Amino acid sequence: MSKFAAGHRADPDIGPDFDIGRAIDAGRWSGYQKLVLLLVGCAVIFDGFDNQSLGFAAPAIIRDWGISKEMLSPVMAIGQFGMMFGAALGGMIGDRFGRKAALVGSVLTFGVLTGCIAFSNSLFVIGALRLVANIGLGAAFPNAAALVSEYTPARNRSLGVTASIVCVPLGGVVGGLIAAQVLPIFGWRMLFAAAGGATLTVALLLFLCLPESTRFLLRRHGDTPKLRRLLARVGLDVPANARLVDIAEQDEGQHGKSPLAALFSGAWRRDTIALWAAFGACLFAVYTAFSWLPTMLSDAGFDLAFSSQGLTAFNIGGVIAALTGAWLIGHKGSKAPMVVMAIGGVLGAGVLLTNPLDPAGSRLVLILILGIEGAFINGVQTTLYALAANVYPTAIRATGVGSATSVGRIGAIASSFGGALALHALGASGLSLMLLVAMGATAIALMSVRRHFQPAHSNGV
Repeated sequence: MSKFAAGHRADPDIGPDFDIGRAIDAGRWSGYQKLVLLLVGCAVIFDGFDNQSLGFAAPAIIRDWGISKEMLSPVMAIGQFGMMFGAALGGMIGDRFGRKAALVGSVLTFGVLTGCIAFSNSLFVIGALRLVANIGLGAAFPNAAALVSEYTPARNRSLGVTASIVCVPLGGVVGGLIAAQVLPIFGWRMLFAAAGGATLTVALLLFLCLPESTRFLLRRHGDTPKLRRLLARVGLDVPANARLVDIAEQDEGQHGKSPLAALFSGAWRRDTIALWAAFGACLFAVYTAFSWLPTMLSDAGFDLAFSSQGLTAFNIGGVIAALTGAWLIGHKGSKAPMVVMAIGGVLGAGVLLTNPLDPAGSRLVLILILGIEGAFINGVQTTLYALAANVYPTAIRATGVGSATSVGRIGAIASSFGGALALHALGASGLSLMLLVAMGATAIALMSVRRHFQPAHSNGV
């Protein structure tokens, strides 16, 4: 019996307690656990692709329909309202009915509705479809973070959760590469059709292959043969006469509180408020770029292909920085790396502010600047999900992550209108200034969180 899993002998006929939480936390990161991460990552890749598809298509829609950026702003914003509602709803569904059910349902929703946008004939129709699609997009994040967190050993958790959420900018990379080829030849309708069709394929894969969280199954259904078979796939050798328990989660009992009410109990109130502020400010920065960066480049005289490539560079930088940041978090704790990345976002926005956009200038330099700024901003945003999953226990984890994401969407909504106004009034400088202020606010909020990941040596792993 592993010293991490064995507990006291509650009854000589039953055998010792087997603490599945401690066993997973201290065990090896098995191939099956990494398969869970891979499956969840596939879902999040297409969440990122579908989520950014309107940003890629915006210049083409504006040109084809002869509309202004300001007319497109409400469509951008209403999608963020959908994500705000979806994140909160998805977190509560995940804590009640399971992470897998919530995640598969969310992928089906945004896959079908994104594909339907290809047949839209008005901004009203696009807005209505985008609203419902983004409910599914928002619901995916808290359940993806919770499921990966509950399958990953403690020493690898920040890397695992971040590797799943970093698939959002990776999805943007995939989308950018596809958009650069599809938009000039086939138009924006084909882009939405491709995104929706590929997403539905992933939904089928998740339904067939993705397991439910072991900790959720124990908390919801108790010790069952299904749970024991799943633990065996993870690589845990559970004695036949052992009683399955999750002692850490018992210690975090909510004493009858609802998950939402528990977020504001004395134990988590400060971290909940700080996380909400960090998500709001960082999502403001992220969606300022996702929604308006291609349009900013197009307004400056760059062609549609390069406008998509600029957002692709922003996302590639985010993928690299997020994985590097997650590795640092696993060794140094989360506070210093995340605050440094946020401050880097402030400095990167300052460089953009002082660097004029000129199609005749060096495009390589501009791509590098956008990639570095994307590294800092996306690096913070993706690791925020790992931080939120670390703050809350199983009983309220999806609700906690979902509520932070949901409230954070207020920042994304504000970016939909603020980006259009800033581009109209100040051009590229206005957008850069918005990024600078938002990342400064993110750094302050991160410094206020108490339950950061601790360095590996502090956890004894």
